[in-house]
Amino acid sequence: MSRNKRLFAAAAVLLVLVLAGCGKKQEAQKQAGASTGTETRSDGLPIYTVRSKISKINDKINSIGTVYPFEQNNIYSKGSGRLVKYLVEEGQIVKKDDVIAYVDRDEVGYEFTQNPVKSPAGGVILKKYLDVGATISAMMGSVAGATPVASVGDLSKVKILLTIVEADIGRIKTGQAAQVKLEAYPEKIFNGSVYTVAPTADPVSHTSKVEILVDNKAGLIKAGMSAEVDIIVATKAAAVVIPRNALIKKAGEIYVFVIRNGIANKTLVEPGYDDGLELEIKKGLQQDELIANSDFNVIQDGLRVRDSGLTK
Repeated sequence: MSRNKRLFAAAAVLLVLVLAGCGKKQEAQKQAGASTGTETRSDGLPIYTVRSKISKINDKINSIGTVYPFEQNNIYSKGSGRLVKYLVEEGQIVKKDDVIAYVDRDEVGYEFTQNPVKSPAGGVILKKYLDVGATISAMMGSVAGATPVASVGDLSKVKILLTIVEADIGRIKTGQAAQVKLEAYPEKIFNGSVYTVAPTADPVSHTSKVEILVDNKAGLIKAGMSAEVDIIVATKAAAVVIPRNALIKKAGEIYVFVIRNGIANKTLVEPGYDDGLELEIKKGLQQDELIANSDFNVIQDGLRVRDSGLTK
């Protein structure tokens, strides 16, 4: 056998011995981990985990609504004729009895003094309904058939109109705190309160109307905006709490996977207050238990898992 062949054969034997030794060492580590209940970096399915905790939690009802001025009035002309001039722009602040437009009777062969159209209340001009030159029907003791010239509203505070399902309406009362989120200001929460709860429900949809009042002195909230509202209907000072997305509802069961000695244990629980991000667990969990928080499509009861070192 040539010298090169002998060297190659010796190297091959050495490599086989090294690999065999590593394999035995890894197997020994795995067996040790299984026997002692500890975990190695390669032992079990890697998952995100979180620990249950004792915390204050609010019970919230979530709904989407539309922003309206706190008060809104249409502005009408007392005389019919042709709209000849606007003195205001949309968004302009006016006082009660400020002239916002002029109307001319515009009859052939006659000259008339132009009639001023006055705002019935102070606030912000929300909308101008007509173009200059449009024909106006007068308000003669009733708004029926009359043409509004503009609308004025109080935007120093706003109302958010919500539609609440029958199952939740009994928990909502005037004065309860509300938290409002707007798409225009995603990082900001506006504080409000329940202003009115409709005394009747829609017999077809089985829903009721609720109005949320929000201070708007800064002028950030605009009429017509969409708003997400959380109404705080109850608070618990100390509850066992987990992230909402760690709870599993499947096949009529409500459960979590509690991790003990590296094994996933399916544990039935009874949820309580829900604040949209965290959830109270009334029964089934204690404080500081390690909970699976990912890979729910593959985790099974009794499966060996390991903490990835991160929380989710």
